[in-house]
Amino acid sequence: MRASKPISYLLFRRPARIAGTIDRRARSRPGRSRQRGSFVPKLAAYALLAFVLWLMIATLIQPLLSAQATRAVLEAPVGLVTSPINGVVTQMAVHTRDAVVPGSLVATVRNPTVSQEILTTLTTQRLALQSQLSQLGNQFKADSQEMRSVGQEAQVHRQASLAQTWDAWQIAQRQRDVAHSVVAEQENKVRTNEALLKEGAISEQVMNAAEAQLSTARANAAVAEQAFAGQAQTVVSAGQGAFVGTGGSNLFQTLSSRREALRNSIDRAQQDGTAIFKQLKQITQLEDDERRRVEKLAAYQVTATQPGLVHTVLAPEGAYVTAGASLVRVTDCSRIGVVAVFPARLAKRLSIGSMLDVKIGENSTALPARVEQLLPEASEALQSTYSVPFPYAEQGSIYAVARIEDSGVQQAESRRQSLCVPGKVVSASLKT
Repeated sequence: MRASKPISYLLFRRPARIAGTIDRRARSRPGRSRQRGSFVPKLAAYALLAFVLWLMIATLIQPLLSAQATRAVLEAPVGLVTSPINGVVTQMAVHTRDAVVPGSLVATVRNPTVSQEILTTLTTQRLALQSQLSQLGNQFKADSQEMRSVGQEAQVHRQASLAQTWDAWQIAQRQRDVAHSVVAEQENKVRTNEALLKEGAISEQVMNAAEAQLSTARANAAVAEQAFAGQAQTVVSAGQGAFVGTGGSNLFQTLSSRREALRNSIDRAQQDGTAIFKQLKQITQLEDDERRRVEKLAAYQVTATQPGLVHTVLAPEGAYVTAGASLVRVTDCSRIGVVAVFPARLAKRLSIGSMLDVKIGENSTALPARVEQLLPEASEALQSTYSVPFPYAEQGSIYAVARIEDSGVQQAESRRQSLCVPGKVVSASLKT
């Protein structure tokens, strides 16, 4: 078998040999044909040699000297706008490539089956309290009118009252003592409850009940004291002989007792009315808050939480979504960057903070980009936080995630709109 010729022989000796053969053949031709035949083969041989040299430089030498990434695409982080409730998307207010700002309306989700049990309970409590307050108001008005009438009648019969007997006076005295002892007992109970309330042993309702009992005992004691005083006056009147008859004395006593009872009833009605009015105000506020909550959940308006451009509408109008489901993906154009794939031989030259030159087009000005991440591989979880998937990378290559830097506010704003096209193929090279 004939040995193969070396590549230097093929590149340099072979074309010369071919040219020599062609030249010898051309010599046999006469005149002008001989000159033309000797020039064309030489030219073809030199052209072939130049092409082979260029191919070797382009495929073997230039990649070893180049600092350019094999692939690069524009990227931008994305955020999700989710629905906080279950329901049907009745309005999708944004479309792809629409600009959004924090607070702008994205979609409306309607859930007509939202539970209104709490609202119904609060409404029932409010109506019951309003009914009680109305009853107390009517009672207060009736007692006030009756007390005025009784007072007037008692004033008429005051001078004509008859003295009570000594036994009645003693009974009144015993009733007063009993009432005061009850008051003392209730006061002691209130003091004990105050100490227990500070220690957290009893609730405030128990304390309020004890205070109410004390108020009642004091009121009863006041009635007993008044009755005792009346009996004493009766004894004095009886000693002075100012009697107009037994019936008048009994009537005056009855009117006085009724007047005190009405006064106590009015006081209790005022206290109860104040407490019920305060409770009614709280219940009404809770009912209003719950009604607004129900109305909001029945037609919830989902708003954007970050600025950017709408990348994808995930839930169109008419779609049923669950709580936490994604409605829209929003691209954060303020953080536009590039993901470049560099060969393994450039890994040692890359580091966090390295600068890249990014060109959007062939004749465009290179944009500076600073490397923020270097990744041997990109997981699906990481890629899901960006607008488009990362470009393909050969084994041993490295991902460089860089953020394009802006040199000025106005320039940055105009550039941001033109660069916010995630997925666009660009060229990137390591800045030397």
